[in-house]
Amino acid sequence: MKVIFDEQGYVASFAIEGDLVGSVEVSDPADLDHFCQHFTAYRVRDGDLIFDDTQDQALATLEQTREYRLRREAECFSVINRGQLWYDTLTDAQRDELRQWYRSWLDGTSTLAVPERPAWLK
Repeated sequence: MKVIFDEQGYVASFAIEGDLVGSVEVSDPADLDHFCQHFTAYRVRDGDLIFDDTQDQALATLEQTREYRLRREAECFSVINRGQLWYDTLTDAQRDELRQWYRSWLDGTSTLAVPERPAWLK
């Protein structure tokens, strides 16, 4: 198997057969299916591919955060960016609730918790 590494020494790309420009030959992993699904969490030690659970979890968290941000953009920013004319139609209580909902969305990148949408918001 041929692999290419990223700057941190994790597998960035691989070829089971054939060649990759700039690649290094390594032993095939013990569990090829697992390797194919999580290859970016593997490093080479003494010519063997070693799975790094900490790296895998970090990559999973990055992906969850990316998905959260996409959801926030679709569900929150489309409301928050409606403009002053729309905001002028809201009561003070609605503006306060909207402000709190928005703040919860912004803080959510650390918790990945999706705030409950205000019931009056359409």
